[in-house]
Amino acid sequence: MKTHIAWASSCLLLILLTGFFTNGQQTYKIEKLKDKNEVLTEKIKELNHIESISSASENKAFFEAFFNYSDIDKRYETVKKHTTGKGFDYAFPSRSDQKHTVSVQSELLSLESYSKPLDQSHELFLNIVEISTTANSVTTNQVLIVQTTMKKEKDGWLVDNVQVKGNG
Repeated sequence: MKTHIAWASSCLLLILLTGFFTNGQQTYKIEKLKDKNEVLTEKIKELNHIESISSASENKAFFEAFFNYSDIDKRYETVKKHTTGKGFDYAFPSRSDQKHTVSVQSELLSLESYSKPLDQSHELFLNIVEISTTANSVTTNQVLIVQTTMKKEKDGWLVDNVQVKGNG
């Protein structure tokens, strides 16, 4: 009888030790997975930030191309590099293929942009733009509030929509 109790006690002790060991290993694996998850979450945030910076820099490049020019006719080709077809139509709704006879120069004085991601491939920007325009030797300064929508395409971010919301 004593041998049966000793065997049962030994088996019970062995089962308890195995359970504690297995539980400890599972806890260790869970901790490792949590650590790996945190690292991957940080990498995702970093990559999203890089994408946002990329869209912001392309938004800025669009405004520099749109407002810094000394030849209106060459301006179209420069701006076209930063827009989708739809965005180009929004940027120049009344464009003409005729050569311009008026001498017009423009300069982007300042640009302040605020962005809001809409989804993985679209980002909305609200831009406060200060420009100086000279036409026939008369210079005027103007502050505009312009909304742009950036669209991510295979070549990168492009302006897909441009709307003047007001002037300041």
